[in-house]
Amino acid sequence: MEEKQEEQKASMVTFLLPCYNTPILSSDFLHTVLETKQFDRCAFALLLQNNDPNLGVYKELTRSIREKGLDAGYFVFDGTPYCGMINRVAPIINTHSLCVLNNQHVPHCNNGDIAGAIESWLKQSLEPMRVGVFDKLGNYPVVAKQLIERLGYMFHPLCFGREEAERWLLILAERLKIIGMIPNCRILQSSAETFDISGFSTEEESSWVLKTLMQMTDDETQRLEKYLLK
Repeated sequence: MEEKQEEQKASMVTFLLPCYNTPILSSDFLHTVLETKQFDRCAFALLLQNNDPNLGVYKELTRSIREKGLDAGYFVFDGTPYCGMINRVAPIINTHSLCVLNNQHVPHCNNGDIAGAIESWLKQSLEPMRVGVFDKLGNYPVVAKQLIERLGYMFHPLCFGREEAERWLLILAERLKIIGMIPNCRILQSSAETFDISGFSTEEESSWVLKTLMQMTDDETQRLEKYLLK
């Protein structure tokens, strides 16, 4: 990751933040995260496009926020689609788990320690393939690195956006019985009104993708079951 060159211990979770033409929202998001002081042992990676007119602003933002103490960096892509960006970086980040967010939603932990809550959740089972959720809705799931390596992706390449990609992960996790609630946490939503371009898909697109993926659910479940700890 650019701006992160030294060897570092694996973060407990890395939050991926796809951004396009939303520098003010991205700045508000990162400064909110910094001010909460809940994100020790967590990392943030902005996923940027090189045709974004605000690319330089994002880079300066990342440099500034790192100087203030937040573990953050960025990747720059050349026309790579939403899920493609996520799938390219997820396998190479030194982390125990990953979660894809946007500029309007941020995790909150009642005891003020997001990494501690995720670590406690991971220790609930010896099974390395895990999916954790912050609430009953299941939005913005945390995915253990081992599951991503076994799947070969974090968000299925057929997906156009976040909604169907997350839904597919939850379907597989429920089938494999590897899903669990991350304790004492929830997702907070910003009051800022915006249209989130990154990760958006139409209802028709989402429906088509899920209908197609459901045809391979049984095969993918059976393949992954071979790796489960019995």
